[in-house]
Amino acid sequence: MSGWHALIASGTTPKMIENESQIRFIGYGGMLMESLVAMMAMIAASVIHPGIYFAMNSAAGVIGTDPAHAAQVISAWGFVVTPDMLTQMAHNVGETTIMSRTGGAPTLAVGMASILSSFLGGSALTGIWYHFAILFEALFILTTVDAGTRVCRFMIQDLIGNVMPGFRATESWVNNIIGSGIACALWGYFLYQGVIDPLGGIWTMWPLFGSANQMLAAIALILCTVVLFKMKRERLAWVTIVPTAWLVLCTVTAGLEKVFSPDIAVGFVSHARKFGAAASAGQILAPAKTLHEMGRIVFNDYLDAGLAGLFAAIVVTMVVYGMIDARRAWHTPRDTTAEIGPLRAMATGDD
Repeated sequence: MSGWHALIASGTTPKMIENESQIRFIGYGGMLMESLVAMMAMIAASVIHPGIYFAMNSAAGVIGTDPAHAAQVISAWGFVVTPDMLTQMAHNVGETTIMSRTGGAPTLAVGMASILSSFLGGSALTGIWYHFAILFEALFILTTVDAGTRVCRFMIQDLIGNVMPGFRATESWVNNIIGSGIACALWGYFLYQGVIDPLGGIWTMWPLFGSANQMLAAIALILCTVVLFKMKRERLAWVTIVPTAWLVLCTVTAGLEKVFSPDIAVGFVSHARKFGAAASAGQILAPAKTLHEMGRIVFNDYLDAGLAGLFAAIVVTMVVYGMIDARRAWHTPRDTTAEIGPLRAMATGDD
């Protein structure tokens, strides 16, 4: 269940197909290929030594930046690894270090390099395979960001178009450039906030991204449920209602937990209060090194808490209005799938 894919399938893909007969091939076939990529990623992660895996996916604030200290910390977790293993792996893939390379892409690249070099080229080509995988992932990410920016531009133009109808004209280059600039500024801001966050963007932004993606999936299923009612196919609505209920329950609960949980490892607000209290007392908590960085962590925590609460509120709002629309469609004797009435051409002397 992915809200991202729902957005792309509804906002971008329809603009690239020639006719409806291609929808199933592209949509279902794309999901099959996505599943194969996921399987490949799991296999790649599984072939990596556990100690090296945790060295790559743990923040510098947890394991440090020195291979000897990192090896000591990770070995204490029960995954014995030596400093030489960490430095040798970095040398094999052509990097100065592989520690704290969070985000998944380096892990997949190291795993793919280990697999591919084992039957083609040996250790001499490990670095080549690693950078080939990194290039493959970079191209994938670029096209993903491109598609996401385009969908965001559609939404921005539609939203602003409620106040300025002319802004909805997508054939206007001026409108498109302004809309694209706003979209890039929005996601660029969060990217920047993650980069300057002492905890690392993966620790603050990733939980928010994960819950938001599943919330989008819940919204997509809500819309599908309403469409079924409008098509007078209520008997099939359980197919979407069941996963919708499960996703709404999970995502809203998770969103509220991220806001209000007293556990500082879970709740953004409780984490912000801890660092805020320490900063007020003049204390500096790791991984922050200055009071300015302490303030940055607090600001990002409250920003994430506000967004998590906003996302949960949007989902609940969609559920309420979805139920209202579904009930209205249920009590209407005919299907109500058309958003506007039939358009008839004006009669002219040339007809």
